[in-house]
Amino acid sequence: MSLRGYRIYSSPMLNGGPYKVLIESVNNNSYLFIQNSAITTLNVNDGNFFKNSFTKIGDGCGLMGILRMSIKGSQDGGETDDAYLIVITEVKSAGKINECDVYKIAAVKFLSLNREPHLTVDERLPELARLLSSGNFYFAYSNNAGNMFDLTLSAQRRHDIPLSDNRFFWNKNLYFPLERFSINADDWFVRCMCGSVIVRTIYVGHRTAKVGIISRLSCERVGTRFNVRGANDDGNVANFVETEQFISFENQESSFVQIRGSVPLFWEQPGIQVGSHSIRLRSIEASLPPLERHYSQLKKMYNNIATKILKASSHTDKDMINFDYHTQMKVSKSSIKTLQNKLDAFVEENGTFLSTDGKVEKQQNGTIRTNCLDCLDRTNCVQTLVGMKALLLQLQDLQAEKYKTKITARFEETLRDMWQKNGDQCSIIYAGTGALEGKSKIKDASRSIARTFQNNLMDGAKQESFDLFLLGNGYFDDEFDKASRLLPSQLMKECPMALSELIARREEMVSREPVTVFCGTWNVNGGKNVNNIAFRHEDSFEEWFYSSSGGRCTYDIVAIGLEEIVDLNASNMVKASTTNQRIFCERIKNTLAEITQDKYVVLACEQLVGVCLILCVRLALLSRIRDFAICEVKTGMGGATGNKGSVAARLTIDATSVCFVCSHFAAGQHEISNRNEDYASAMRKIRFPLGRTIKSHDVIFWLGDFNYRISLGRMDIKTAIEQQNYDYLNEHDQLTEQRKAGNVFHGFEEGRITFAPTYKYDTFSDDYDTSEKCRAPAWTDRILWKDEPTEKLVKLIEYRRSELRTSDHRPVAALYKLDVLNVNLKKCEQVFRDVVASLGPPDCMILCSVNGETVFPPDFVEPVIKKLNEELDIQCLMHTIEGHFLKIALPNGPMTLAALSMDGTDVGNGRKISVQLRTPDWEEDWALRMSPAFKRESSYINLSNIDNLSFIVNLNVDDDEEDCLSIDSARSSAMPLSSRLSPKLEDQILSGSPAPPPLPPSHGPPQLPKVPPRPASMTPRQNGSDIPVVPPRPSPVHWPPPSLP
Repeated sequence: MSLRGYRIYSSPMLNGGPYKVLIESVNNNSYLFIQNSAITTLNVNDGNFFKNSFTKIGDGCGLMGILRMSIKGSQDGGETDDAYLIVITEVKSAGKINECDVYKIAAVKFLSLNREPHLTVDERLPELARLLSSGNFYFAYSNNAGNMFDLTLSAQRRHDIPLSDNRFFWNKNLYFPLERFSINADDWFVRCMCGSVIVRTIYVGHRTAKVGIISRLSCERVGTRFNVRGANDDGNVANFVETEQFISFENQESSFVQIRGSVPLFWEQPGIQVGSHSIRLRSIEASLPPLERHYSQLKKMYNNIATKILKASSHTDKDMINFDYHTQMKVSKSSIKTLQNKLDAFVEENGTFLSTDGKVEKQQNGTIRTNCLDCLDRTNCVQTLVGMKALLLQLQDLQAEKYKTKITARFEETLRDMWQKNGDQCSIIYAGTGALEGKSKIKDASRSIARTFQNNLMDGAKQESFDLFLLGNGYFDDEFDKASRLLPSQLMKECPMALSELIARREEMVSREPVTVFCGTWNVNGGKNVNNIAFRHEDSFEEWFYSSSGGRCTYDIVAIGLEEIVDLNASNMVKASTTNQRIFCERIKNTLAEITQDKYVVLACEQLVGVCLILCVRLALLSRIRDFAICEVKTGMGGATGNKGSVAARLTIDATSVCFVCSHFAAGQHEISNRNEDYASAMRKIRFPLGRTIKSHDVIFWLGDFNYRISLGRMDIKTAIEQQNYDYLNEHDQLTEQRKAGNVFHGFEEGRITFAPTYKYDTFSDDYDTSEKCRAPAWTDRILWKDEPTEKLVKLIEYRRSELRTSDHRPVAALYKLDVLNVNLKKCEQVFRDVVASLGPPDCMILCSVNGETVFPPDFVEPVIKKLNEELDIQCLMHTIEGHFLKIALPNGPMTLAALSMDGTDVGNGRKISVQLRTPDWEEDWALRMSPAFKRESSYINLSNIDNLSFIVNLNVDDDEEDCLSIDSARSSAMPLSSRLSPKLEDQILSGSPAPPPLPPSHGPPQLPKVPPRPASMTPRQNGSDIPVVPPRPSPVHWPPPSLP
C-alpha cells in the first residue's frame, strides 16, 4: 500500500458556485467527484481534467468514510446538515496477517465536503479526531482485493459466513453515502475495527509461524467506564470484546475465541467516582428481558457459553464457573489452580478451530464469557490463563513439536507478553489507562489515580465523541430520535432521506393503546412524622392515590414527587440521608400492591437532597418499556447546592417517549424571577443519553413544589377560599400569570384548579399558617403536562388534592389517560414502500443519451441542462459524460422522477434524447435490503410470573483493588427472609409461555442460585434502620437463567 494512496483536491466557491471535492486513488488510478452532496466516480481522463483546475488540500493513507452530522444553532436558528470526509493521514504497521498488511491509525483529518478548509469547523471534531487517532483503531489492506483480510471476523466465521460482523465494523455508517449512489464503498474506504491487534513471528526450525491476538470491541454499546455500564434494551453490553488467539503455520491456521463483557443487567455507577464506587442496579424484573436477549445472541454466535464470574459468590452450580479472584489470590497464589481445572475442562471439551489449505478440519463449539466489575484487570489475568490452555491444544493440532522440540515454551513466553499488551490496550480504551497488574504497587497506584482523573474529568467529552462517530447526524437530532422509536435502526441509517415523510405518516403504521398514569406531588416538610407510629392513620397513601368518589382502578404508571424529604440543612446538602426515601418507596409500593392486588416494579427512586422522584410501573407493562434514563440538576444558590433542584426520568413505552420531572423551585413571595430561572435551568441542563433533552419527548409530566404564590393579601386570599372562589384566586396566581406571559412552561397544560391552596398549613390541622410569619395560602404544589399538540395523546381524568395532615403542605394528585403508540411492523413496511416509491431513486441521477451516438455529444450538454432548468425548474447539481451517457445529479428523488418526462425531447437539429434512471430498480433493491429490518424476534420470558424478587444488593469496590467487588444481600425487615432468590424460572417465568429452544447437554447457561444467608452483620436491628435501599436490586452473580439459550 502506498503510504499516500489518496489525494484530495477542491475547487473554491466562486461567484456563488458550489464547492467541489475531487478524490484521487493513486493505487486504483480512479477518481471520486463530490458536489452538492452528490457523488460519482470519474474515469482517468475526466479526473485529470478536473484536477488541473483544482487545488490540492490534503492526502492520506486511507479513507474511513463520510461522516454526516446535524449542526444546531445555525444562523436561522434551526439545524443544518454537514458532511466530512475522514482522511487517515498517519498509520503504524501492526504486522501482517495472511499476506495482508494491518495498520494502526495514528492520525486523522476531517475535510468538509460543503465548505472550504479554512472556514469554521464543528467544535466537536478535534475531540473526535483525538479519539480516532488514539491508536485503538485498525484496518487491513492488500493490493489484491481478493485477498483482503477482514479484521471484524474470526477465522471460524470467515469460513462460515464471509460477511463483515457489524458488531465490530465501526465505520459501517460512514459507507452509506457512497452506497446511496451505487458506488462500491470498499473500493474507496477501509473497514475499521476498534480494539487491539498484536502479531509476532516465531521461528520453528527453518519454518516461521505467525502468532497473533486480535481483540475486537463491539460498537453496539460503547462508551467510557462510568458513562456506559451494563446492558441496554437490545441485550448489548458495555465493553464487550471478542478476543481471538490465532496461529498460522505452514498451510494451517488455528484459532481460539473467548469473550468478555459487562454484567448483562441494568446497572450504573453515577456521580463522582473517587475511592469506593457505589453501584446502582435496577430491579431484576427490569433486567430479565435484556439478559435473555444477550444470551440468545451469544448462543447464536458462539453455541455453548460458559460464564466465568470473578466476583464473590456462595453459589457452586456446575453450569457457572465462580471464582472470587481477589479473595482467593489473597489467601494463596496457588488457589488459581482451582479455577484452572474448571477452565481446562471446558476448553478441552469445546476445542479450537483448525483449517488446512482453507478447508475446515475442526471447529470451536463454545466459548467462555469472563466477567468482573469492569472486565479489565482480573479479566485480563484469567483470559490469559484460558489462552495458555488453548495454546497447548493449538500446538497439538499444528504438530509444532514435530518440527522443533521444546518450541512450546517459546510460544508460551511470547503469548504471555502479548496477552499483557492486549490487556493494557483494552484497559486504555475503556478506562483510559493500562491494566493494573498487581506486580508494582507504585505503578498500579499511579494508574488508579490516572483513572480517577480520566473517569471524572475527561470521559464526558470522549463519550460524546463515541456517540457522534457512531450516530453521526442522529446525535442530538430530535427527528432522528423520534424516528428511532418508530422505525428499525437499519432503515434510519441507510435511508435518512425518508425519515421526515415516514414520521409525518406515523399514524398509518401505529395503533393507540391506553395507559393510565397517576402523578402525585407532596412537600413532606422534612419527613419529620414519617416514622411516628402515632400518626400513621394521618397519612394513608390510599387516600392520596384514590379519590373518595372514584373506584380503585389499577394504574399502569405511578410517578410520585416528594419535596423536602429531608431537612434542608448543611449536613444533608453534603450527603443527604436516604432513610426517608426508602421508607416512602416501600410504603408507596406496598399501598399499590395491597389495593390493586397487582405487581409493581420500582423503576426509579432518585433523590437529590430534598427532591425525590419515585417511578413505579406494573409488571405487565415492563416488557414494553425501553431507553430508561435518569438525570438531575441542582438549582439552589445558582446551582451550587441541592437544596433546590429537579430530578427527571425518561422512558419509551412502545413508540411513545415520556419524561417525568419533579422540581422544587425557589421559595419566597416575591422570588418570581428566581423560580423562572430554576425552570429554565432544568430545561437547559437536564440531558439524557444520546443528547436527549426534556423537549425531545412526546409527553412530559412536570410535578413538584414550584413555590409560585398568589399576588393578593393574606386576608383576601382566605376570604376567597371560604367562598370557594378559586377562579378569582387563579387570576392572581403567579404561575398562571407567568405562563400567560410565556416565561415558563410554554406549551404545557394544567387541569382546572377546583381545590383550596395546598400551602401553608399548621401540621395536623386544617388551619392555614398561624405562626409568627403567617404566610399567605398558595397553590405551590402543581402538576402540568405537555404532549404533541396535533395528536393529543394525554387526557386529564382528575386533578385534586388530598387531606393528609402530617406536613405543612397538602399532597396533589392527577390522573391521566395516555394513548401509547404501538408500531405495526407490517404496516410500517407498507408505508416504507410507499414513501420510497414517492421519493424516487436515492442516488437522484438520470442518464441521458442520443440515439446513434457512441459518445454523448458535448455540444448537447448545455441544451439538456437548460431544458431541465427552464421547462421543469430543476437545477442540475452535477453532470459528467461517461461514454454515450450524460450523467446528471439532481437535488432530490421526486425531481429525478419528474425529469423522466424529458424522454424523447428535441434538443436541437432534430436530435432527441433518451432519459432513464441510473438505478431503475431502486424500489426492489430497497425492499430486499430492508426486509430483514421489519422482522422482530419474539421473547419467550413471561415476566408476569416472577414473584418474590424484592431483594437488595449493595455493590462496593474493594479498598485494596479498584475493580474488586463485595456483595451483601439483604431483604427489607418487613419481608420474610428466604434462602432462595426465587422459585425456579422454568416453573414461574416460563409457565404459559412458548417453549424455549432446547439447551445444550452441558456447559449451558447456569441455573439461578440461592441467595446466600444474611451475614450476621446484616441481621435486623431494633431501631428500624435495617431498611433496604430502593428500588429493589438484583444480584449480578446470579445469571443467566436456565431458560436462556
